[in-house]
Amino acid sequence: MQREICYDRLEHFKEDVRRAGITKLAFAETREKRPMQVGPDLLQVVDIARLEILAYRSPTIYKYKTADADFDAIHDGLVAEGFEITRRSRNIT
Repeated sequence: MQREICYDRLEHFKEDVRRAGITKLAFAETREKRPMQVGPDLLQVVDIARLEILAYRSPTIYKYKTADADFDAIHDGLVAEGFEITRRSRNIT
C-alpha cells in the first residue's frame, strides 16, 4: 500500500529522505498568474509561486511544499548537499 508523507519544514524532509537512502529529488515549480475566485461572482488574477520537492522510495512518496520562497537558493543548497535535482514546471500556460 502506497503512502504519502508531507512536510512543512525542509530540514525534516531532508533528514527523512537521507535516512531512506534517496539522493534524487523532483523540484516542481509553479510561477504564473492564475484566476482565483474571491467572491460569489468575482474572479481575480493572482500571482502563484509554489514549490513542491518530491522524493520516492517504494512504497512512500515524500513531499515538501512551500510558497513565496527563494526557489533558486533552495535548489542550490540541495545540490550543494549532494542531491540530484530534476526541475519541472507545473505552470498551466
